[in-house]
Amino acid sequence: MAASQMTLFAPFQLWVRVLAVWIFLALLSSCAAGPERTLSPVPEQTSFKIVQTLQEREAKVVSLKGLFQAEIDGKGMPFAQSLQGSIFYQRPDHYRIKGFSRFGGLVFDFLLAGEWYALRVQDHPKPIVGGMDNFQRLGELRLPVLLSLRAIEVLLGKLPLGSEGFVAVQANDGVYQFDIPPNPSTSASTFIQRLLIEEGSLQIRQLEFLHPDGESVVSIQASDFRPVRASGTGDVDFHIFPFTVVAEDRIQAGKISLEFQEMKANVAIDERLFAVPSF
Repeated sequence: MAASQMTLFAPFQLWVRVLAVWIFLALLSSCAAGPERTLSPVPEQTSFKIVQTLQEREAKVVSLKGLFQAEIDGKGMPFAQSLQGSIFYQRPDHYRIKGFSRFGGLVFDFLLAGEWYALRVQDHPKPIVGGMDNFQRLGELRLPVLLSLRAIEVLLGKLPLGSEGFVAVQANDGVYQFDIPPNPSTSASTFIQRLLIEEGSLQIRQLEFLHPDGESVVSIQASDFRPVRASGTGDVDFHIFPFTVVAEDRIQAGKISLEFQEMKANVAIDERLFAVPSF
């Protein structure tokens, strides 16, 4: 998060900027096709309490193991097929995602460990290794890898809720809408990120990346929320996760659907699983 400017007029300037973004996004929403959807501002205290709840919930997930069925489709994808897969996650930023054919053969093995990634695919003896700032090295595999990561981030609740200047509104359909403007100090992206959060449960239902003109570029939808018991806790503790996550890139025409069969939260994971040199 960028540091606030300690000047007399900084709070006023921030409020003007937030108000301008809210008015602009509200106009975009009102112009969208479909049933009329009215929006009203959320009190600042309520919006920050929602953010705090989501951040605390995400922080409680130290690790995760999961088994899933993946459907890969779209003309922008290098292949279209059904896969079996597994996910290993260790907080804060270590991921291992594997995909297998229906006969058990390895299709891909992706590792993200902090600022480095490695990808091994079938019929290629050497892995592709690179930094987080250069996913272009993945070539045609870049889209399915990035969509898979976006889907897992939404599942875990790893969202940019610490950004300044977000705008929170409440819709008449029982959903909170958080619009997060791009932060040029941390990213070159110009996309607005829009979160749809269920009012009662505060579960993330959707994350969209929008062009400044309101066009949706990438959409991640979560559903089928179920409780998963956390291991290693003295008291009975459950985390709620979506067992269905669908990530779609509408510009590059690619789509990944993840249907989870099993999840285990806060279980011990061997740290060697995330070692890039031994990949």
